[in-house]
Amino acid sequence: MRRLRILAALLASAAASARAQTMHDQEQRLLEIHSLLLALPPENAPGAYRAGEVSIGVEAIGIPAINGQTGGKVQFTASDRAFAFPRPRVVIGLPAPLGFRAFAGLSYVPPITVFDINEHFAAVDGGLAWAPEGQPLALGIRGNFLISRTKTPVTGPVIRDTLDTLQFGGDLSAGYRLDLGGASLTPFAGVGVTRVIGNFRVTSDNALLRSRTTNASFTGGLRLFVRPGLDAVAEMVVFPGRLVHPTFGLAWVFD
Repeated sequence: MRRLRILAALLASAAASARAQTMHDQEQRLLEIHSLLLALPPENAPGAYRAGEVSIGVEAIGIPAINGQTGGKVQFTASDRAFAFPRPRVVIGLPAPLGFRAFAGLSYVPPITVFDINEHFAAVDGGLAWAPEGQPLALGIRGNFLISRTKTPVTGPVIRDTLDTLQFGGDLSAGYRLDLGGASLTPFAGVGVTRVIGNFRVTSDNALLRSRTTNASFTGGLRLFVRPGLDAVAEMVVFPGRLVHPTFGLAWVFD
């Protein structure tokens, strides 16, 4: 009976907390979700690139259904405009000590408007992996940084509000390569942390909403590499309590 009373008290406390959520809390949630959609997860298995290899490709960032409810109003969200957005990406394999592989990556989206979304985005990342030649297991560490400005209707159908986002973080990942003759299949998983600084400006009244969060992330994915250079990656990204979404990548790796 004592345990039941404790459980009932906890449930009541949680219900009271949910009822106490303000419109500001809901706006903060939307700001954090849209900022995290832009985050740069591992997007490939550790040790994927040998020194001198260059990968040129595009990623499709899946957009899950987003509830735009804030108080008595429903705001427009990214999922109202599209189910995914593309992001070009270039990666180069760098020289590294024996038994290791390193890389640097760049992603850039010019300020063009598609489906009423104007996205200006730039991101860089780099990493080092322990990946001995001939061994299927690889362990990697990676850092990333991005900055973006998004202009899209949020508070009204013809108003272009602005979201400025700055993010940086890092992750650890592991992958295990399975050789299949002329191809290889590599399942991988990673855990990381991302610092998000978001500023949302309402155009109609110049109001500013700020968000500063540090978010844990978990990633699981699968890489298919087919010689001589086709590279395909599917990945699921989880920010607990905030966002779960898939990403897909297709690239050609030049030797």
